[in-house]
Amino acid sequence: MFKNCLHVALRGFIRQKGVTLLNIVGLAIGLASATLIFIYVQDELGYDTMHPAPDLTFGIGHEFTNDRGETMSRPVVPAGWGSLLQDKLPEVMDIFRYISVGFPYSMRNPDNDNTLLTQEGTVFLVEKTYPNVMYFPLLHGDKAQVFSQLNSIVLSETAAQRLFGAIDVVGRQLGMKHVFLTDEYIPMKVTGVMKDYPGNSHLQPDYLLPIELLDYNLRKNAGISMTDFLSSMDRYQTFTYVRLSEGADIANVEAGLHRMVKERLQDKASRYRPFFTNITDFHFDEKVDWSPWNASASFDYIVLFSSIGLLILLIACINYMNLATAKSAKRSKEVGIRKTLGSSRWYLVGQFMLESVLTTFIALALALVLVAIVLPAFSTLSDKDFTWTSLLNVSIIGSLLLIGSVVAFVSGSYPALFLSSFKPTKVLKGTLTLGKGPAYFRKTLVIIQFAVSVLLIVSTGVVLLQMNMLQSSKLYDQADQIVSVRFGGGIAPLESYPALRNELLRDPQINGVTLGVHLPRRENFGLLETSFVLPDISGDQEYDWKHLRGDYHFPDVFDMELVAGRSFNVGNVNDSTNYVINETAVHALNMLPEEVIGLNVRNPVSGEDGQVIGVVKDFPFESIYTSIKPMVIQGKPHRRNQILYVKLPAKGLSSKMTEVERIWQATLPDAPFDYWFLRDDFGKMYRAELKLSNLVRLFSVLAVLIACLGLYGLASYIAEQKTREIGIRKVLGANVPQILWMLVADFLKMVLIACLVALPLGYFLMRDWLQNFAYRIDLGWMVFAVSVAIIVGLTLLTVAYESIKASIIDPAKSIKYE
Repeated sequence: MFKNCLHVALRGFIRQKGVTLLNIVGLAIGLASATLIFIYVQDELGYDTMHPAPDLTFGIGHEFTNDRGETMSRPVVPAGWGSLLQDKLPEVMDIFRYISVGFPYSMRNPDNDNTLLTQEGTVFLVEKTYPNVMYFPLLHGDKAQVFSQLNSIVLSETAAQRLFGAIDVVGRQLGMKHVFLTDEYIPMKVTGVMKDYPGNSHLQPDYLLPIELLDYNLRKNAGISMTDFLSSMDRYQTFTYVRLSEGADIANVEAGLHRMVKERLQDKASRYRPFFTNITDFHFDEKVDWSPWNASASFDYIVLFSSIGLLILLIACINYMNLATAKSAKRSKEVGIRKTLGSSRWYLVGQFMLESVLTTFIALALALVLVAIVLPAFSTLSDKDFTWTSLLNVSIIGSLLLIGSVVAFVSGSYPALFLSSFKPTKVLKGTLTLGKGPAYFRKTLVIIQFAVSVLLIVSTGVVLLQMNMLQSSKLYDQADQIVSVRFGGGIAPLESYPALRNELLRDPQINGVTLGVHLPRRENFGLLETSFVLPDISGDQEYDWKHLRGDYHFPDVFDMELVAGRSFNVGNVNDSTNYVINETAVHALNMLPEEVIGLNVRNPVSGEDGQVIGVVKDFPFESIYTSIKPMVIQGKPHRRNQILYVKLPAKGLSSKMTEVERIWQATLPDAPFDYWFLRDDFGKMYRAELKLSNLVRLFSVLAVLIACLGLYGLASYIAEQKTREIGIRKVLGANVPQILWMLVADFLKMVLIACLVALPLGYFLMRDWLQNFAYRIDLGWMVFAVSVAIIVGLTLLTVAYESIKASIIDPAKSIKYE
């Protein structure tokens, strides 16, 4: 029986090649899209599940209330809190603490002087308990001994390869220098090499060092020992993790820590409130950023991508159901004959469901081929490191089989039940009438397709416009042409800057050179707030304003537009203590720009006195999630936070960068050359948003493409069904435009209904999404009008070919059809 059903199904596929091809291609694209989304979502949901006991591992943070009554949540706690937990609570199996010191480390291979500067968030000073609590995929070395010596260092595969050109480098020496930890290069011994961490980990270490290396800095700058640091109850803070024993109640542990903190801090205790967060919840924690170098994500985006995947599958299923029910008249005689020969209704249901299953799983096989082809490009687009082996995961294979089965059932159930319900007497007598029910059902499905497509087009348009808003800022305008070179933090001496700048400016194509703080300001860069006093207008009142520092050329290189006063004068030595402020600072003083020029300014921390010499237009120097704050610019570089900015010509960037590197190495032969473009920092700042815009754009296009495939098939069938009617109408005097309108009008009505449903929904959804931004686009009518124009245009293009072909056929042939 099954063999017979299979033969019938295959003969049907061959007989209706066009419909079969449309079904398979549409389902394949839908399944491929859903597979990619599923891989992405699974990777996101799998964050930090690789650790030894993820369900029992928690990070400890605290809420801190300052003198002004402001409460902030921090992902760190005083270092002594971890010791309390370890010593006093039996539920605690292990604790682990680490710190990450700002500014890059210099790592040098002494054999060939190959020197690397480390990237942010890749070097951690850790306790020996690291392997007990955290994922530690050691390839070479003894896990029990890797942190036993003060000069131990563990490298990742990538770091070992870049530094030594090999992976098995245990026992080799390297030189390490850091502005806070060492005065000069100190020898470090490689005691271990570990696999690179997977991308879905909140930590991405390339270098692990013993936390005891901090002792030198503590004794030199704070006058305390390492023991004092690790027992501090309120001052010195670390990232702290705790691993609990099986069956431990985290609520009891949290209450126990809270009680002990109260006992130790007494009067200060009201300022501190500890909290625990499971390590697997770090990635989606929107309250606390547990890894400043690998920003947390919004779970809303997971819901969004999952919804898009389901919508794409829905559109693909609708295509199948539409075409199957539309072709029902052609299969009515087959159903009548089969029933007359003894086939039961459920046998016919099985026949049609088998056809659906075959179509779906052929499409699934094609979808897997498509996924394997596009996966590398998708990895780049989604900022992930997927490989073909990602498809070999048992859960993914099982999920794909489940998805294929569900799609086969959903897309095949209605056509199977509908076709098997035909009465054989009516079919064979030629008196079968399908009625308006199937037509209404098809129209409803098409309206749903159109509504989903319009919603996706509107969402894509709003996301792209919001992301495009980034490019309207002074910083982003030049993001491709300004190269940032790490200078301060122990890389190069400040005294060498004038000579380097002069050498660079000898090239007439270099449009500017300046030294300033790291821009744009990302959250993990630390605060730049400084208190200022303006004695002329408010006595000793302090204003906590943002403080950007650079040389005299800083405002000019970034094209800051003066509203009043002047910028820094290279010939004026006193300008190093003078200030240029932004418009928001002027507004905070309730004054006009011209009125603030000449105001005296005192920095109570440094004791410097100066004046306001200019006002510049506001420009976003932080994320657009944050409103622009009052800001002062000082013409005096920060003592450590120094980035060299070089403005390059729009063309020939590659060759010009080679020239910049040559000049750097000639002027600063002992300083490593580490550079990036300003756009790279914006990419890190808006990583989640750029990823969102890329993925939404891709899958929206695919969803609309699938809908158009189904629409084409349906239009082709309707034109075929109306062949005789078209011939008769032409004989009676109808012209081509009238025939064309007859065929297209129904589709345009369905588009109109879909727009009436989708546009208000899109408006409310995107309005809520835009509320996350301090600066956002106006949600005007244009994006909705363009969306409607796109869907109408695509509908006309899709339907037009078959409609025009049907409307120009010779009526003599049309009337003889069938």
